Amino acid sequence: MTTTAQRVIQILLILCLAHFTVDVLATTILPLLPSLETQLGLQRGGFLFGYILWRVADTCSQMLFGYLGDKYRLRFVIWAGPLLAFFCFSFIGYVQSPFWMTALLMLGGMGVAAFHPECAAMAGNLDPKNRSRFMAMFALSGYLGQAIGPIYSGRISDEFSLQGLVWNFAWGIPLLVMVIMGLRHAHKQPDKVIPSIPESVNLPGNTNVPRGQMILLFVGGIFRVMPAMGIPIVLSYLLADEGFSDTVKGTVASFFMAGLGIGGIACALGMGRNHPRLMLWLPALLATFPVVAVGSVSMDPWFELSGGIFIGPLQLLAIITGCLQGIAMPVFISFAQQLMPRSQRLASSITMGVTWGTATLVFYAAMSICEFWGQLNWIFWFFGAGCLICAATSYKLKPIS
Repeated sequence: MTTTAQRVIQILLILCLAHFTVDVLATTILPLLPSLETQLGLQRGGFLFGYILWRVADTCSQMLFGYLGDKYRLRFVIWAGPLLAFFCFSFIGYVQSPFWMTALLMLGGMGVAAFHPECAAMAGNLDPKNRSRFMAMFALSGYLGQAIGPIYSGRISDEFSLQGLVWNFAWGIPLLVMVIMGLRHAHKQPDKVIPSIPESVNLPGNTNVPRGQMILLFVGGIFRVMPAMGIPIVLSYLLADEGFSDTVKGTVASFFMAGLGIGGIACALGMGRNHPRLMLWLPALLATFPVVAVGSVSMDPWFELSGGIFIGPLQLLAIITGCLQGIAMPVFISFAQQLMPRSQRLASSITMGVTWGTATLVFYAAMSICEFWGQLNWIFWFFGAGCLICAATSYKLKPIS
């Protein structure tokens, strides 16, 4: 292995460490919404509007940071964004006002938003010939963080209340220091390690962005990420209604995120490498049945492993659904980067940000309707229909040569 190849792998590992750290932090809120509403003195669903504002600000601001990153190369946001998020998310247990809670989450969410486009574009550009595989490894690190974040925050909440989240600093700051030092060393010779696309290069197909293809990818992306975003949130409310603890809610969310990681591993090992379009529509189609089934299986566990970690039909379906989602996610991001080769940070922000923000609005509209009728379980049928829409729009995409 050449020295340059070794350094490329080192930089990829540093970026994966940063992504892991950020996604642990970003998913700590997932199982805590019912407890957070109790802390704020609100009724069930009373903080949903604040949560929507946070998620929309978090995801949609990625487009702004992606645009600025393509224009100015804001590499410092890889460490500055997570640092801001650590300060904001760690102190939510001390906030009693819905207004200030929303403001704190929005500010921390923008820190996370600033991080993702720059880091994802840097990871993809390390080796353009293996872009999908590198993006799969980058996404995998995030899924591992997402698998740990919910169960970690659930245990912290049960043991120390929400104020215990200040323990984030004990492990988060050392990891961020490692990222800062590693990137500082790499940037001494950036041209040899982190390639960029010169303006003079004439890349095929990048004169005009194929708008029709991007629209199909975007629409399909909305319904692709909606189950990944919505299932853990809906289950946290359903489990709370049955009297389960934050640890159990976090465990179920972590099983789902672990499934995303398993799918990411499969993609990183080369599954679908030569058939990216197939990976965009087939897993979405196969996910339809397990997504619908999540809303109807028993929540009672079969047995307990240890420390409140239960295994049951709900956990099994969560892993299966997450796995089918995780296989396609890296390909989804890579496909957009190839459609927009001169604006890869913007492409990353659309797939990793704007689609999630738009999906948040659609999801909460559907959730509000189901809550109005007193049938929250109905939303899993909506998720299933979304999987079919995602499969149909992805099937119409043209292969990228």
